[in-house]
Amino acid sequence: MLKTGIQKIQKNYKKQIAGMSLAALMAGTAVLVSGCGVPVLSALGRKYVFKVGSEKCPEKEAKVILLNYQKDYSSLYGIDMWSNEYEDGNSLEDYVKDLTISQLAEVYTLDIIAQEQEVTLTEEETAQTETAAKEFMDGLDDAEQSYLDVSEGDVQDLYERYLLARKLYTSLTESVSSEVSDDEARVMDMKQICVSDEKTAEGILSQLAAGADFSTLTAAYNQAAATDLHVTRTTYDEGVCDQLFALSTGACSEVIAMDGAYYIFYCVNAFNEELTQENKSNVLTQRMEDAVNSAYSSYTEQLASELNEDVWNAVTVDTSLVLEGASFLEIYQKYFGEFA
Repeated sequence: MLKTGIQKIQKNYKKQIAGMSLAALMAGTAVLVSGCGVPVLSALGRKYVFKVGSEKCPEKEAKVILLNYQKDYSSLYGIDMWSNEYEDGNSLEDYVKDLTISQLAEVYTLDIIAQEQEVTLTEEETAQTETAAKEFMDGLDDAEQSYLDVSEGDVQDLYERYLLARKLYTSLTESVSSEVSDDEARVMDMKQICVSDEKTAEGILSQLAAGADFSTLTAAYNQAAATDLHVTRTTYDEGVCDQLFALSTGACSEVIAMDGAYYIFYCVNAFNEELTQENKSNVLTQRMEDAVNSAYSSYTEQLASELNEDVWNAVTVDTSLVLEGASFLEIYQKYFGEFA
């Protein structure tokens, strides 16, 4: 998901959700959650939760996505998780509501870009969204239908929006080269010694120069949680990575100051072939993120956005629902493949 600044309830929740939306492949700021300097909406009326450009999101569509995340989290953690409060004073409900608005804002923004770039759905794709919407509605029980208060047409509109957002993403990344070199994706096996004092670090470096064993010194001095680690070209800042990737197998780095501590690295293996091959997909994904973000960020800077907090604050997660039906994104995946 885009980096929206939403407070995370717990680190493990963030890890579970990372990759659940198309927006996770982009960097930037969501236009609604951040507000973009626009005051809280007071003129959209009771039916809409936000507006991006000229596009308005109905409350009922937002509740469809909220129910989707409710089903995901209920199956992961159990329904009792909804009543808990977490470290920052928020609840799981607060988190999934923020996540819902964030994802929908991103989808709506991508659809605006799609319209301007003349990316559209085919008749066959539109027909598929109609079939998907019917399956979704047929899978709701009476309580869920009452909670959502949506029509098949409402759900089809939402599927069309999600599919169009994905189609724009594909269009923006078509020109991205899929060739990733071994050097660009290279993974190195390292050992590290981390200390809080520069003088101590220099003393360790002197011992290493005199022939001391790195592993022995690691056991004596290392203050980091880990000793062994894998390093890619994005693990640290560019300057640090440049130093590490210049090391050959068996070589030690100089003392590197980073994040208020002092590090010495030992290169166990300058080229981990297996992990390098696996990392190529990550490198390609990052290229796609950059390509999409280049287009996305230019639009988010221009589009006015408004959030109707009164309406959205009144929406709640209904923990009495049985949640046995298929989720919105499960059905999307069935007909159109992965959204993320």
